[in-house]
Formats: sequence, structure tokens, C-alpha cells
Amino acid sequence: MLSGRPRHHGVSLVEWMTVLSVSSIVLMLALPAMGNWLRDIEVRSSAGTLMAALQSARAEAIARNADVRLQLVDKLGRPGWKVSCVNASASCPGELRGQPPATATGARWGASMSPALPPLDTAIAAGEGLPAGITFDPLGSAPAVAAGTDPARIDITNANDASARRLVILIAAHGRVHLCDPLAATGRPERCQ
Repeated sequence: MLSGRPRHHGVSLVEWMTVLSVSSIVLMLALPAMGNWLRDIEVRSSAGTLMAALQSARAEAIARNADVRLQLVDKLGRPGWKVSCVNASASCPGELRGQPPATATGARWGASMSPALPPLDTAIAAGEGLPAGITFDPLGSAPAVAAGTDPARIDITNANDASARRLVILIAAHGRVHLCDPLAATGRPERCQ
């Protein structure tokens, strides 16, 4: 039989120290991967924002039956843009919307015009070709892309880590805007063609 004193089950100091040691080791091993993951999220978020802005500018041009320009405003490549009507009027005011250059992110943009497109496996440097803009006409086309005066490609990279994920936005003269990943496996829909 058991004595009348209850037994206390708890955690000893040695057990706590073991748990803390193992947790510290796991955390130290996971930190570099967590940093890469966070940089990839910054690039993806910046690319998504730019895609939405481009699609919005194209939709504004069609809806307003006017030329609308998305201007990439920062010469250092920090994410920032504004959408405005090329010829301001009562139905199409000067500035429609915008986002000032983001200083708290490592994401950077670089642009290239049609005739000078580097191979997709070569990154465009942050700030290259900027400031620049893409003009969409009332049909949603971007004719200056074909002429080589507006960017046909925008690379989104991370200024803090050259090995971080890089995404590419391709802009066609007929107005199609396509986000792709140059390192995606062959045959994958997100791979740059």
C-alpha cells in the first residue's frame, strides 16, 4: 500500500535544461531558413502589388476610354508607383491612385525595355531602367512596349540577399501582364517562357 503522502510528479531542473537545449538547437538551425522564407514573402508580396497596380491601370484605361500610365517612381527600385491619366480631363483626372516608395522592405524592382531584354536567367539590377512607366491605351494595349519605350519586363528581387527568390513580370504590347518565376521547373505554369 501507498503511504498517506501524495507523490508529486513534476519536471526536474535537468529535464527543463534538456528541453531548453534541444529547443535552442532547433531554433538556431531554423533561423536561416526562416530568413529566406521571409525574404521570399517580401518579393512575392511586392510582385503581387505591382501586378495588381498594372492590371488596375489597364482596367482604368479601358473604363475611362483614355490613355492611363502606371509610373514606377523610384530610381533606386524601391516599390512605389502611381497611376494617372496621360491627358487629364473631367472623365479622367490627373492622378488616380498610387503608393509612395516603400523604405521598410528589401524588395526591389528593375526594368528593361523590349529591345534590350536580357535572358530570363539573368536578373535585372535593382533600379535599372527606372523611373519608367507603362501606358495603356483605351483598348487595354501597351503600344509603347512594342516600340521599346516602355518596359516589357520588370524583375522583383531582394536587395538584402542576391540568392533570394526572384520573380519577373512580363508586359506584352497587347496589354497582357504575366507574373512568372524563372527558376520554376520546366512544364510548370509559373515558369517564365
